[in-house]
Amino acid sequence: MGTKGLIVSVPSNRFYATLLFVSVAVVARAIVWTFLPLDWNWDSYHHWQISYLTLKIGLNQGRMWDLNGCEYYWGVVPHVVQASLLWAIDTASIVPYRLFNVLVGGVNAYLVYLIGRENARREAGFYAGILYALFPIAVVFDVIAMQETLALFFVLLAVYTFRAHPVWSGVSLALAAQSRTEFWLISTIIVVGAVIIERGSRRVLTSTFSWLSVMAVFCGFFAIRTSNALYPLYWGLYNSFGGWSKAGQGKSLVELMFSWVLAKLETWPTRPAALVLMVSMIACAGVFGHMVMKRWKNYHVYLSFMACLVVLGPILVPYFSMQTEYLLLMLRLSMPIAAFGSVLLVDVIYRLRTKSIRIGRRNFSFGDLLVVFSLLSYAYFIPAYGQFQRIPLQVFQTADEGMKYYTGGTVVCDYPILNYRLVSAWNVSTSHLLGNLYSPAYYGISDPIEYARWFESHNVTMWIYTDERAQMVWSIVSSNYPHLLVPRYVNYEMRFYTVNQTALKIALVR
Repeated sequence: MGTKGLIVSVPSNRFYATLLFVSVAVVARAIVWTFLPLDWNWDSYHHWQISYLTLKIGLNQGRMWDLNGCEYYWGVVPHVVQASLLWAIDTASIVPYRLFNVLVGGVNAYLVYLIGRENARREAGFYAGILYALFPIAVVFDVIAMQETLALFFVLLAVYTFRAHPVWSGVSLALAAQSRTEFWLISTIIVVGAVIIERGSRRVLTSTFSWLSVMAVFCGFFAIRTSNALYPLYWGLYNSFGGWSKAGQGKSLVELMFSWVLAKLETWPTRPAALVLMVSMIACAGVFGHMVMKRWKNYHVYLSFMACLVVLGPILVPYFSMQTEYLLLMLRLSMPIAAFGSVLLVDVIYRLRTKSIRIGRRNFSFGDLLVVFSLLSYAYFIPAYGQFQRIPLQVFQTADEGMKYYTGGTVVCDYPILNYRLVSAWNVSTSHLLGNLYSPAYYGISDPIEYARWFESHNVTMWIYTDERAQMVWSIVSSNYPHLLVPRYVNYEMRFYTVNQTALKIALVR
């Protein structure tokens, strides 16, 4: 059976279709996993830290937990899912969530196929599903413990179920918003756009009500725990618009937004990539206007694609002018754009009746050529992302050397990759993990005795310097109690100190 035969047969057999797309996607991700065995993204370990500490500490208090104060900064849902996996399997390993993402990545490819088949044509569904199953960025990011895979699953599910099950469509869209912060805006655009296009039809109002209901539950939770019902969205925007930079310090979110927009308007006209993005935005506005006037029936894929492009495009474009490693890390934002864009691309190719291209004496399908191009791109992307493997490997090796001096008690460490190693390999319990966020420095206290009391009250026996979070603690303790922290091991800017208990007792007496 050739490609043409596959396209004809897949829609008539749901089991065969599921098996085909999920298998292709999972096999591709399994192969990449063998080349990139370690989870190379340092944010994966921070998400693991939130999930694990939430399971072990936070849930007993009806809240989430993190040593770095970011428990509500990112999406809540993936952390709850990962915590559930850790509880069900009774492990501290990051691997279960990576395996979960691989499976979800396979389901995402199948959903792309279904969306293409039902909103465009079966050729669009087939090739879009295969293209997304093999899309190198999705394949690479689906084998690590990040949030993009699950967030995309909920968006795809929302689009697929919109016609037949509008209630579940709204619920799925809300869960997407609670899986990754950018989807707060994307889901809002999709909901508002659907209401405008369908003039408030019963179906769209049902979906909107379910979306609002679920969002309200999460907003209520954030209001109780942080006094800000829009906490993830607020601080996500605050960070994106430069609130934590030197230039942004002291400015309100509104001021930051205006400053950002003015800066982009000045620089973007001189940058080719930015010009393409601006033209795309204008085109999206025009297409949306046409949707509203003509009341498109199959508009949801276009609307979702444009919502992803409008929100994620301005975030992603600036990274094209930065170092390659930063761009590689941020290319994960292209996954939703590629998922919906693949459906539209193949559909346009078939609408233009350009089904094949002649190379030499043979005709090749555009879809087949796109698949081949995706496979060839692995030769670049796997080695490119492979360079990040050295980071967790170095941290693990450093942890194993430094922890040879650990004899029990509390370890103070702010680096999630290091904390993961302490828990998973050295069996340090969560009750014996602490971050400098909880030190007197967080409250601006500079009295040395308060730091000595903090060490004593938490039974700190090892203190690890990894980044600027530890700077104030280090400067005050080292200058006032020079014999309190005993250097043991230094490697890759990570410094392991044991606490001299005799010096601590003397400090407390004084």
